[in-house]
Amino acid sequence: MHPLIARYLSPEAARETLQKEKNGEPLEPEERFFVETAAAHPDKRNVLLGTTGKRHLSSDAEAAVVFLAAYAAARAIAEDPALSAATAKAREALTSEGANSDETDAFIASIMLEEAFGYEEEVEAFDRSYVQEALGEVPALAALTREQVDALIYGFEKAAKDEGERNTRARIARALVNTAWGEGPTPINPEHMEALYEAELSEKPEAELEAGLRATVDFLQVLAREGLVGPQRLSRLRAQLGDEEA
Repeated sequence: MHPLIARYLSPEAARETLQKEKNGEPLEPEERFFVETAAAHPDKRNVLLGTTGKRHLSSDAEAAVVFLAAYAAARAIAEDPALSAATAKAREALTSEGANSDETDAFIASIMLEEAFGYEEEVEAFDRSYVQEALGEVPALAALTREQVDALIYGFEKAAKDEGERNTRARIARALVNTAWGEGPTPINPEHMEALYEAELSEKPEAELEAGLRATVDFLQVLAREGLVGPQRLSRLRAQLGDEEA
């Protein structure tokens, strides 16, 4: 978990920083990133501070502070010596494919949220290597076309050893693509895998379940060879599926 997200898990901590800024007190680098992000998203800032003129649940403030913390972390990694180059390349790739500033910020922030909350095990230290890998996936994802996706699925189906495997591969590959990339290519994450499992694998007979799991792993490996899934992500997703070879 990025230190900025860890610091601002509570609305109270965020409000204290915003009050410091209002009082004209000196800000630490992390506080500066948070204040700049809050200024860029006044709707979330106002919900957090309760200044919208409307009644809000405590969960609204919690959601607002997580949003601001993730976006602030996305700003911070642009100045992180270990991540600045990868961040710049990811942003450039998204922009070159037509993403506007808000869409680019949202994409990078989603990577920060995944690193912090995307996996079952508690994460205390910030996993820079995983974030660097995820940023490295972005150029290939940003450039991916519908025609390329169709070609990947077709090739995956064609490599099946018989009709039964071909049908399973077709069903799984198309379901995963529709689940993860229905609104455009993004890093495949545990939520996508859970949705795929519930829709296509849950409560299936053992033989069908095993065939579906194998097809899922095989398709993830195809995506990995195309640079669309990094090695660490592949290992984590395979482990989520219970793949003993992960």
